[in-house]
Amino acid sequence: MLKTLSLILLLLVATNATAVNVEVLHYWTSSSEQAALLSVKQALAKKGDNWQDFAVAGGAGESAYSVLQTRAIAGNPPGAALLEGKAIEEWARLGFLSSPYTPEQTVEWDQVLPLAIKTNIKYRGEYVAVPVNIHRINWMWINPKPFAKLKLAVPTTWDEFFAVADKLQAAGYIPLAHGGQAWQDATVFENLLLGMEGGEFYRQVFMEQRSSAITSEKMVRVLEEFRKLKGYIDPDAANRPWHESVEMLRSGKAAMMIMGDWAKGEMMQDGDHPGQAFLCVVAPGTQGYFIYNTDSFAILQQNGNPVVVSGQRHLADVLMDKQFQVTFNKLKGSIPARMDVSLQDFDSCAQQSGKAFREAEASGKLLPSMAHSMATDAQTKEIFFHVLNSFFIHPEQTPQQAVQQLNTALIAVKS
Repeated sequence: MLKTLSLILLLLVATNATAVNVEVLHYWTSSSEQAALLSVKQALAKKGDNWQDFAVAGGAGESAYSVLQTRAIAGNPPGAALLEGKAIEEWARLGFLSSPYTPEQTVEWDQVLPLAIKTNIKYRGEYVAVPVNIHRINWMWINPKPFAKLKLAVPTTWDEFFAVADKLQAAGYIPLAHGGQAWQDATVFENLLLGMEGGEFYRQVFMEQRSSAITSEKMVRVLEEFRKLKGYIDPDAANRPWHESVEMLRSGKAAMMIMGDWAKGEMMQDGDHPGQAFLCVVAPGTQGYFIYNTDSFAILQQNGNPVVVSGQRHLADVLMDKQFQVTFNKLKGSIPARMDVSLQDFDSCAQQSGKAFREAEASGKLLPSMAHSMATDAQTKEIFFHVLNSFFIHPEQTPQQAVQQLNTALIAVKS
């Protein structure tokens, strides 16, 4: 009897020893983001491991990155962290990220991931992060009820946008749902700039930071139109989280919103469906273009700890599993990072997004988002954030002053 009990205890200890706690830092706290995360936790549990949640609230992730930096410098990093764009390369260059994946994993990833995504998550030829999705940033979300009531056509250019916005405002609607945070201002601005001046100017400003483009009359005109948008946003917008602005759109209090397709994930989480409760249309003037960002989980260096590394590999298996990417992206509002995943069972907006991604990739109209860390490094992005947000909230500042401030700051960073 004692031998039998001892054997059972040994088996229980051995079973518990195989379960790994994978601590993951992230900043997803809205209802749709939490639902998407739950799908990760459940899938990882099926692998026999436990997701250890490390959430740091903040829509753009700045607070989470600060906490991650403190943990990493102290030699106590989590197993993985949600990172975007150029931040992945920056963390890899500092030696904080690792590539613990098996050859079988990375060979498959090479075959199914688009070049733009692979380039972003590789460092010196090795994967240091795992992508779960592709978000389209140049979406405009429409509540069709105000448009139907006033018999308005959905705007396809910025001139049409302002004309429609005037009519919506006169009828008592808030034309544009928006939260007055720097990253949300930058999201609207990059859409406005692309819609007004096109992809080449977008590249010159955000990807190359050319002084000739930043100080140009084109940039001044874009800033003038950006300032006009302030008049179509409600006075309580300051520091409002994005998902609260989504609720304004859903309720019909606001008629339009410019935001990535996580807005769709939030609306669908609340039971709404595209084509009925809301419409997805390309942001004015950006037809044919696809501004993208991708959410990736970077793998933190664990000094070869075999237990934690095994958990990291299991997490990578989960995140890149085809069926998981279907489940996750239906909840998050995005499309899968894997190009071999069918979108047949996705909603109409996701299907439109998948088609647009492939077409933009083939035609050279795929553009990395500045506002969401894909086009620039963190320091450069923060300069854009600061200047654009300051200009937006201080009506006494002229566009000419803003472009000079932006150009001077960018030159200082480069030198």
